[in-house]
Amino acid sequence: SAQTWAHLRSTPAIMAACLLRAVMLLAASASALNLPMAGRPASAVAVANRAAASWAMSATASAETEAPPSFVQTEMRGAAMKLHTRDQSPREGQQPAQTPVKAWEPQREDYLQFLVDSRHVFAAFEAIVARTERLAPFRDSGLERAASLSEDVAWFEAEYGLPPPDVAPPGRAYAAEVERMCAEGEWERFVCHFYNFYFAHTAGGQMIGKSMSDKLLGGRTLHFYQWQGDVKADLLPRLRGRIDAMAAARSPRSGVSPHIS
Repeated sequence: SAQTWAHLRSTPAIMAACLLRAVMLLAASASALNLPMAGRPASAVAVANRAAASWAMSATASAETEAPPSFVQTEMRGAAMKLHTRDQSPREGQQPAQTPVKAWEPQREDYLQFLVDSRHVFAAFEAIVARTERLAPFRDSGLERAASLSEDVAWFEAEYGLPPPDVAPPGRAYAAEVERMCAEGEWERFVCHFYNFYFAHTAGGQMIGKSMSDKLLGGRTLHFYQWQGDVKADLLPRLRGRIDAMAAARSPRSGVSPHIS
């Protein structure tokens, strides 16, 4: 019911506290990577929480159409665009324009920390999907990143003598929050976080990866930024289709997909 999912409308305090480097690659790394603030995408965490609320709110509307529109491309995208600032998206952004922050130059150690934190979070998502039958449609998507990140972390040590650091507290906190969603059966929220985390890496994440490669790695393309197949033309659309199928199949009375609840 709408009451059941009302809590999804607000972002819990822990989500604001656990924005790790991996998520903030999109939300705040413009300053870390010396990129202009105007090109900074909205927080993936906030997008996922708002999209989860949209999932529930659209249940009745979806039931009234023979061919429901794409949840990912409508409700989820709409939630994302509302979180953009007006200087990022003059037409759809609803947040106040932001002034640039002081830039700082990241070092290889900073980038390696980001890779280690990212691996920890991707591994959490992938372990949950692997052990949870209701999430079976998300297995073997071709978007998995934990193994590729392990190769890159090992390369950093071999190439630059930089051993992998411990996962930073924000990375541990976000992975723990993802696990909590599953333990408490918040599957709509989990799916929205899952998609936004992987999508963010294929969008702004690639731009930032190119910037880091040019600044710190002599132009090397890490395995993190390589996929077997066309990520934008094939892998992401396939995942979107699976999420849309889940959203379309949910019960209009409960707002919950029978496939994931």
